[in-house]
Amino acid sequence: MSQNERLQYIDTAIREKGVVTVQEVVSKFEVTPRTVKRDIEYLRERVNAPIQYISHKKGYCYSLPFDYFTYRNERMLLFYIFLTRLIESPTHFPFIDRAVISNIKKSIKATYLPLITRITYEIEEWEELDIELFSKLFAAMRDGKVVTIQYADVKGRPSTRAIAPEHFIHYEGRWYCIAYDEHKKGIRTFLLSRIRKAQVDVKRRSKKLSNEEIQKYIQSTYGIYKGKTGQVVCIRFYEPVSNIVKKQVWHREQRMKEGSHPQFGAYVEMLLPVHHPQELLGKILRYGKYAEVISPEDIRQQWVNAIAETYKRYCEKK
Repeated sequence: MSQNERLQYIDTAIREKGVVTVQEVVSKFEVTPRTVKRDIEYLRERVNAPIQYISHKKGYCYSLPFDYFTYRNERMLLFYIFLTRLIESPTHFPFIDRAVISNIKKSIKATYLPLITRITYEIEEWEELDIELFSKLFAAMRDGKVVTIQYADVKGRPSTRAIAPEHFIHYEGRWYCIAYDEHKKGIRTFLLSRIRKAQVDVKRRSKKLSNEEIQKYIQSTYGIYKGKTGQVVCIRFYEPVSNIVKKQVWHREQRMKEGSHPQFGAYVEMLLPVHHPQELLGKILRYGKYAEVISPEDIRQQWVNAIAETYKRYCEKK
């Protein structure tokens, strides 16, 4: 029997009886006491289990709550499915050691393996990654070199830029390169799918960004939940989407409350601090007529304007 099975047995015994002895494990798995003690040390050092020896019971117990093994088979099964689904798209994992996946599969209980085909994990959307481009930018980042790129703006208009790659980030299905712009003398973000050409130069970058600078830039740039909070937004979701949204987490500090509208019926209100209103508006507009921005007034007006402009463009008679 594997070490994983012994570890789970030790955990189950402690939970059910409050204590497990070395001799119990020895008898169950026909291993030496030394092997069991190594398992105990593994739990302490590698899994951070608060396991301790109780002399008057001549066995081991947990000194603090510990849930590492709770639903562990289910967790490992879902983790394996999640990783294998991501690997199918080179956009999310351009490279990976498949031996890692094989080792994860080995840790799944045998009776759970047939269930792998019964669970599907779908990724909503992503952009294709040019691995050759990624390799060039990555090499330039490694070697501290400048890359000359042909970069297209949102309307497809090209421009020539000289950048020193410093960091890559995958965000909402897209790959970005955070770089020091040699011409503008500042940190800029470049969407990889907009880079048409790239040539690594001989010259080295003029400035190396510190990890603190990069992380500060990321915190202020990516995600509705990052950066300094600008304001708290209140969004109201009506049935039927209210039943879906009330189980979602958009922000770690969000608050929910329920109510009823005299015309539209039951609703759920979500209040959350926001740094990037435009990104939030995109999420809200996905819910169509079932989502309404209540406050603050300036963000509500942006939401109203977006709806009005869409109607004017596609629905008004010309």
